[in-house]
Amino acid sequence: MKKVLFWILAIVITLGASVYQRMTGPTNPKYVETSIAGEDYKFKLPRSGGETDCSVVLKGFGSQQMQDSLGMSVDAVMHWRKYPSSDDFAAVRMMPAEEGLTAFLPAQPQAGKLEYYIEIQTFRKDEVQALKTRTMLCYDDPLIIRFKGDVPAWALIPHILCMFISMLFGAYAFLCALADMPQYRRYTILSFVLLVLGGFVLGPIVQKYAFGVYWSGFPFGSDLTDNKTLFAGLALLAAVVTGKYRWNRWVVVVAMVVMFAIFSIPHSMRGSQLNHQTGVIESAK
Repeated sequence: MKKVLFWILAIVITLGASVYQRMTGPTNPKYVETSIAGEDYKFKLPRSGGETDCSVVLKGFGSQQMQDSLGMSVDAVMHWRKYPSSDDFAAVRMMPAEEGLTAFLPAQPQAGKLEYYIEIQTFRKDEVQALKTRTMLCYDDPLIIRFKGDVPAWALIPHILCMFISMLFGAYAFLCALADMPQYRRYTILSFVLLVLGGFVLGPIVQKYAFGVYWSGFPFGSDLTDNKTLFAGLALLAAVVTGKYRWNRWVVVVAMVVMFAIFSIPHSMRGSQLNHQTGVIESAK
């Protein structure tokens, strides 16, 4: 019964850490709420792009039906520029589409970034067409979107599975170590092996496809995703090599706490970033 309970707890801990990490990362879509002409709207704006132009959609906004119901016409402009840079913002008018007003950000090389904000204007539907409201989305803090190359499924899926199962086995080993159940040693080793495979073998392959470099953590850069994998690997290595000692279970407890604390750091923080001037991929500041 205790084993079943521990597996349930391990799954909950792993899912919780995984969801938190993904939801708080800087490349996840940004949800922006605003009020326009007395109506509340919530938009989902992208912060990650691929090898083609990235569509930015004000979903459900700007349709003829909406304009007729509000008694006004709507215009929206997206302003963007390369990041980091001091270039002037380019302006692109958002055009009506099936999902809502839409514009496209031009695709960038691997790890290339753009920053953008959106200006929305509403006009009275009369002969004068006078400006009624002007709303800025993310003007004071423009959104930053990073572009990446396509990663083949044969590399990405095993990478994700190895990292997830490594955390799952680590959580189970942690609980077993606290309860002084001998199987904690076996699952500590399995967690370590999967972390090495997912983080140090498949991880660099995924990063090469996505951002053009195999490794941008220590000693080559300050990429937090790579560095937290490195520190987690060292913590689990310590737990494995001290397995013959009686006090090893406490090393395992500390190692797993370190691993989950590290992997709670938002994904892609200080990740790879293209320097538009030099063409070199660096770690984001």
